[in-house]
Amino acid sequence: MKRVKTTLVIIVMFLSLSISTYAQESKIDTIAIMILDRMADMIGELNSCGYTLHTSNDVIDVELGPVKYFNVHNVYMVGPDKMLINSKGVKGHQGYWYNGKQMAYYSYTQNNYAIIDAPSNIVAAIDTVNKTYGIDFPAADFFYPSFTDDLIEQNDEIIYVGKTSINEKDCFHIIARNEIMSTQIWISDDALFLPLKMVIVHYDQNPNLQYEATFSDWKINPELPNIMFDFTPPEGANLLKLIAK
Repeated sequence: MKRVKTTLVIIVMFLSLSISTYAQESKIDTIAIMILDRMADMIGELNSCGYTLHTSNDVIDVELGPVKYFNVHNVYMVGPDKMLINSKGVKGHQGYWYNGKQMAYYSYTQNNYAIIDAPSNIVAAIDTVNKTYGIDFPAADFFYPSFTDDLIEQNDEIIYVGKTSINEKDCFHIIARNEIMSTQIWISDDALFLPLKMVIVHYDQNPNLQYEATFSDWKINPELPNIMFDFTPPEGANLLKLIAK
């Protein structure tokens, strides 16, 4: 009987160690997932929206080291196939118009533009233009239906940190991380569960570079005229031919 007891103890200890090791390798907090899913469902239910996005990102300068650049973007969307982005920042003043068939780019600073054929919905259009031409759309990940699943797939840990406050707004704080980066997300603690802020830190770069995006002035289901998503080149503007990356 003593041998049987010892064997059982060893088996239980082995199972406990295996479970503990697995939990350390992949820690997914169910509360964090519930909050993320609620946010994704809320965004998916919107007919239209508008918001302001302030972003900053670190760039390595050969002489100066890490330099932080700031941008501001005014974004409007009507699901599933209309989008307008007006951006000001380090690259000057730029605009993007998407009407379900084409995406237009225009530089107010340089007075030139480009027209790109695009798929028939916002997410597919963003994905195609990004992969083909390397054009980034700030914080667009939040509007992907697969946002939570992508976060789980790409990270070893997703942790609900707790409640906090940003600009006097109560919010939930979530951290997702893997070996090379961490992503912090703040989601409003109210009826809408909308994103308020995201910070990405890259561990694989020295120094650790950061990207930050802050949402404000959310407009929920505004009535937006279709004509605002059609681009008409200003007189004298130069047509560019974009080259696939």
